[in-house]
Amino acid sequence: MNFAFYKITTKSNTHVGSGQNNYGIVDNIVQKDYLTEFPCINSTSLKGALREYVEEIIKDDNLATTIFGSKPTEKDNSKLSQGSHYFHQAFLLSFPMRSNTTQFFNATCPLILQDVKLALETCNKETNKDLIYEIDELLKITIEPNNPISDTKPDAIIEKHGIKTNKTEISFSANLKSIFGNPLIIMHNDTFQEIVKKLPIITRNQLENGQSANLFYEEVVPRETRFGFLLAANSINDRFDAIKSFQIGANATVGYGYCSLNKIV
Repeated sequence: MNFAFYKITTKSNTHVGSGQNNYGIVDNIVQKDYLTEFPCINSTSLKGALREYVEEIIKDDNLATTIFGSKPTEKDNSKLSQGSHYFHQAFLLSFPMRSNTTQFFNATCPLILQDVKLALETCNKETNKDLIYEIDELLKITIEPNNPISDTKPDAIIEKHGIKTNKTEISFSANLKSIFGNPLIIMHNDTFQEIVKKLPIITRNQLENGQSANLFYEEVVPRETRFGFLLAANSINDRFDAIKSFQIGANATVGYGYCSLNKIV
């Protein structure tokens, strides 16, 4: 089995719904990882969005069946088939946070660095050894709560949170920044978790016959949020490398869920 690691970058507000609400405060919340409570994209949602791209944009039903398997609506048992590719959950790579010195930082934390290290090792430990080594060195750094580290921006304030950056002597490589974004900061796990819990909430208006019928509140992941996922197959189809953008989640007609897709390794 071969593995590839891909990066998703949201280019608009994105709502991949969990089907749950937040005790009546928020009507629609996004999917979250059970252990970390970070936003994520479940493998079923990711697979469905990419399947729709192949069917609607590439317009190749045979390719869709080969990669993804028979359609979920298929009722003829003789036509049921398993897809050739296996999709893992897309986990959070970095989250945009506004600052007084730059438009925004791409923020991540050691928990996520560990996930990326594991993904790189799964793909090819030897080929990715330099990046794995760099992540190991970063994981040795002591990061204080409320004092994320930056390689270029000392004393930058993260807006709305009163958090100030510390400059580290380790320079973040171009390869690392290509995954997480630039400028990059690395936060203490607890600080990062607390901030990412407070996702933007947008008020939506449900209309019936052009009349306002109901206001509801919806969590979104903001644009420039990054996710990573593993794709596995005996032979990974190179058509995935040609997908530059796709739409995922609900509310495409109001501009939600438009994302870019890039292969990391």
